[in-house]
Amino acid sequence: MRIRSLISTLFKTVYQCSNCGNFFIDNNHPSLEMFRGANQVNKNLLVSALGDKWRGFIYAEWKDKIPDWQTSNGTLFNETNSSSLTGQLDGNGKYSDWETLEQDYYQLFNELKNKNVIRYSQLKKNYTIIHSWSLQK
Repeated sequence: MRIRSLISTLFKTVYQCSNCGNFFIDNNHPSLEMFRGANQVNKNLLVSALGDKWRGFIYAEWKDKIPDWQTSNGTLFNETNSSSLTGQLDGNGKYSDWETLEQDYYQLFNELKNKNVIRYSQLKKNYTIIHSWSLQK
């Protein structure tokens, strides 16, 4: 058990936002630290060795009670290499009503799944998983 504990302190999961280029470092739940560069940031520092063949994910979450650190009830993240969508999403990533978030999530999910560019997808409402999908291994 001690070895597992040590390993988790040696490695940190790091994410880079494809829109703003900010880095997010996971310091064990619930702490997430953000790093913002002082100058223009290369938004592709953490790209996959698979390049355009990398399959990303989409994640949507709704909370009836807005947390202090959040500006809207719902968020939708498209973390794929596919930026062109057939239809325009109504909420543009941030949502104030559940129905629009749910509609945009399924529209995005179906389009990206058909393009074969996602490896998993998840929709949550008040911490309950409403929809979850992943590639078969």
